[in-house]
Amino acid sequence: MHRNKVLFVALALLSSLAAFSQNKRFSGKVTSSEKGPVPGVTVQIKNTKIATATTEDGSFVLQAAGDDRVTLIFSSIGFEQKEVTATAGVPLTVELKDDTRNLSDVVVVGYGSVKKTDLTGSVTSLKADKLKEIPAVSIEQAIQGRMAGVQVQQTSGQPGAGISIRIRGVSSIAGGNEPLYVIDGLPQFNDDVRGANGLSTINPSDIESIEVLKDAAATAIYGSRGANGVVMVTTKSGKVGQPRITFESSLGFQKIRKKLEMMNSQEYIDYSKAFYTNTGLPIPTDLANASAAINTDWQDEVFRTAILSNNSLSIGGGTERNRYFISAGYTNQQGIVMNSGYKRASVRVNVDSKISDRFSVQSRIMASRAIQDGFSPAAGDNIRNFGKSGVGSILRSITTVGVYNADGTYTDTSPFSFNGIDVENPVAVAKEVLDKNTTTRIQGGLDFKAQILKGLSNTTRVSADFYHIRRDLYFPRLLPRLGNAIGSAEMGLYDKTSVLAEDFLEYKYDFSHDTYIEAIAGVSFQRDRFNSVDLAASGFGSDALKNYNFSSANTVSKPLTDVTESTIISGFARVRLNLKNKYLLAASIRRDGASVFAENNKYGVFPSVSAAWRVSEEAFLKESKWLSNLKLRASWGQAGNPAIKPYQSLLLGRTVNTGQGAGTGLAVGLAPTFPNPNLKWETTSQTNIGVDAGFLNEKFRLTFDYYVKTTTDLLALVQLPPSAGVGAGIGSGPGQILDNVGEVQNKGWELTLGANIVNTADWGFSVDVNLSQNKNKVTKTKDNKDIPTIAGGNDASGANSIIRVGEPLSAFLGPKYLGMDKNGVPIHENLNGDKDANGVDIINALDNQIIGSPYPDLYYGINPSIRYKKLTLTSVWAGVSGSKINNFALFELAGPNIVQQYNRMKAASEFYPKPSLAASNQHFRSSRYMEDGSFFRMRNIRLDYSFNLGNSKTVKSLNVYASGQNLITFTDYSGFDPEVNTFNGNDRRQGVDLGSYPAAKTVTLGFSITF
Repeated sequence: MHRNKVLFVALALLSSLAAFSQNKRFSGKVTSSEKGPVPGVTVQIKNTKIATATTEDGSFVLQAAGDDRVTLIFSSIGFEQKEVTATAGVPLTVELKDDTRNLSDVVVVGYGSVKKTDLTGSVTSLKADKLKEIPAVSIEQAIQGRMAGVQVQQTSGQPGAGISIRIRGVSSIAGGNEPLYVIDGLPQFNDDVRGANGLSTINPSDIESIEVLKDAAATAIYGSRGANGVVMVTTKSGKVGQPRITFESSLGFQKIRKKLEMMNSQEYIDYSKAFYTNTGLPIPTDLANASAAINTDWQDEVFRTAILSNNSLSIGGGTERNRYFISAGYTNQQGIVMNSGYKRASVRVNVDSKISDRFSVQSRIMASRAIQDGFSPAAGDNIRNFGKSGVGSILRSITTVGVYNADGTYTDTSPFSFNGIDVENPVAVAKEVLDKNTTTRIQGGLDFKAQILKGLSNTTRVSADFYHIRRDLYFPRLLPRLGNAIGSAEMGLYDKTSVLAEDFLEYKYDFSHDTYIEAIAGVSFQRDRFNSVDLAASGFGSDALKNYNFSSANTVSKPLTDVTESTIISGFARVRLNLKNKYLLAASIRRDGASVFAENNKYGVFPSVSAAWRVSEEAFLKESKWLSNLKLRASWGQAGNPAIKPYQSLLLGRTVNTGQGAGTGLAVGLAPTFPNPNLKWETTSQTNIGVDAGFLNEKFRLTFDYYVKTTTDLLALVQLPPSAGVGAGIGSGPGQILDNVGEVQNKGWELTLGANIVNTADWGFSVDVNLSQNKNKVTKTKDNKDIPTIAGGNDASGANSIIRVGEPLSAFLGPKYLGMDKNGVPIHENLNGDKDANGVDIINALDNQIIGSPYPDLYYGINPSIRYKKLTLTSVWAGVSGSKINNFALFELAGPNIVQQYNRMKAASEFYPKPSLAASNQHFRSSRYMEDGSFFRMRNIRLDYSFNLGNSKTVKSLNVYASGQNLITFTDYSGFDPEVNTFNGNDRRQGVDLGSYPAAKTVTLGFSITF
């Protein structure tokens, strides 16, 4: 009997435990006060660690063992926290109220984060939900047209090519204009924005947010590197809750956005004959007998429909103690030029661990490998000029010949006796040339955080960034110009290692209900080491090995090797004070020492002060029903720019080959460079006044900023007078030296408007608009003298730019075109009155004047979004107005002279209806070829559908979409694309179109699924 009782009790306990262990399911949907879905809300079972987040349509599912009734806590930034009792199996609908006291996101700033409502500086932010709306290969593409005061310009349409970012204009000549990038706390420059783009090695799907710090109050904490603004990139962290696995995949199709109208065979023959007839010369025999039977469209032969695929897999989750985010991604983007493209594979592991109540560790590590296959861009020098480039060859090639000869060899695309030689068969260039960049990158860091006392913590940060670039270039023997019919090879190996060590104390304390203070003080050490090896050879017996066996070449140039190191050591501090949640004060200071400057100028101090008044918190407005936020801001500060090569303040030896005595023997000698021991920082001082406003519970929003930004001690290469007695200096030309030479000012305003016009259960409509204007002006140069754009004589870019007091940096310089005379000869404004013996105006350098600026007067973007139930349509429209483009390709291809020339654009007949030698003698790089660069384009349009998954226990969310990029563009520019800048963002030659790789329009289909 006793045994039966024991057995009965045991069975009862087991059945109770079994019942208790069964998971209970709690589900529902979260909406806003206007019945619209709210994604990303944290839903947690009270007094447990069990949590999840709502999906795109606001739904959630939680499973837990225990009672049938639990208390759920709903929390999200911008909404009031809410507790609701839930019953297992009974779906909930939970409405969250807007929290106007905490109405903005937390934004990342230097060495910390802050609520946007507490900002005293000018900062613009984009979160992951906005970034994912554009299927970008590189993170910069996701912010194009979406931030006031931030111009994002792709320097080339080539996959993997660099993108140049300008924050509130350009302010430097030799010091660089790219912003400082800070990726998970590691500061770095985007060094090469024309070739392999360093930022493109990062998978955009890994990004949690991008913040752009614009005014000195925000950037001064980075001191000597903040003059051009700071782009903060924060990668994703795991969220507390069950593991979430997300797979994203997309497939896109790309085509050239626009073809140029070139002359066909008959048009070219007729135009060439007209030139000889109008000039009074006999028509060459081969031209007189020419046939238009063959009519090759070289653009059709080289351009193609290209495929773009993007795949990303991530898993994230964790507990209150340990959170993780692990991802892997692979991108394969074919170029619209055959055999060009970009491939990238990347992995990331982010882990956040709370070791104890006082100690925590945050670790970040990323590894990627990218391969970029190019199309031989023009270098803008006499060796790789417009004609000896991929795109230049497409446009210059004569159409009267086919791609191949009868024997299968490539044709000569300059077949007439009067043609020039600077052109290759473009199909041969696309198929046979090796033009590859391979980039391997490893980046990571650790943050150790210790809570010392209440409100006082210490963070120790160590991080490193290593990348290796291998540059392979081979022009085969079958190319008569680029390969010189003997084969020409180059190889470059470039390693850069950056290490960072920082330690800073952070103090946060509420002195009272009305007084809150936050202070940071720390030190920083960063060292960069750059190694380079450049090899060149020519005269190969075979093309089989390309550039992989230099020993087989007849002529091998001396290897060029270099090692440079630069170091920055710093101390910094910042304090913020919040009084009554109405009066906000902040100040920061940083002292930097940089090894690249001279002994007496190595250190600089960069302060900032700022204040804000939250007027809406005053008693006379606090109860207002129409005004939810009104804040006035003001700031002043200074930041620097040390972005020059190391050792330029030192006297160094440079190896040269010299003939010694009689005979032909050569010896290696040393020639001193010409240093400048007085180099110092470029310093940018900036004043900013701003206002932030919100109306009707943030249904309508406004941000306005006005700024004046002045940069002094501009760095530039300048020509020394002959009396200096020097030859080749540190620049590219003889007798030049890097010096502090002048001053430039940027002045402008920025306006951002936002409206959530409709947000109900079924419908949603919102729109964001940004406008900005910047005026750039050089206010001083050394002795007020002009500074030429290019130092040295090896320039074949036709840049025609000048740096002159009173004008924008790199303003276009040239004669002003006035029209045609009755003989079809161009007329230009004669400023000096010179005439030849026949009374004809002589146009020379004395007649040059400012004929345009490469910088727009106005930048703008419009971003509407429409939602109907499960469908969402978003789009990004952007444009600029007032800029000029130096269309060098048009100058080359619309000229009247066909001697030593090539194919022509159809427009040549309009530019020169009477081609002749007389017209050719007056064919100058004038205002006629400075075209309007204004445009308005649909950068992206995307239609999403989120499936209703009901009670699915496996799939948490499923979203499919279709998107298009660059599908619509309104512009009068005659080139391939108005967003063109052949040379990189740090080059003085701005706004030049030297036959850049064309832009593509793209249609993409994709989906995202979360388990």
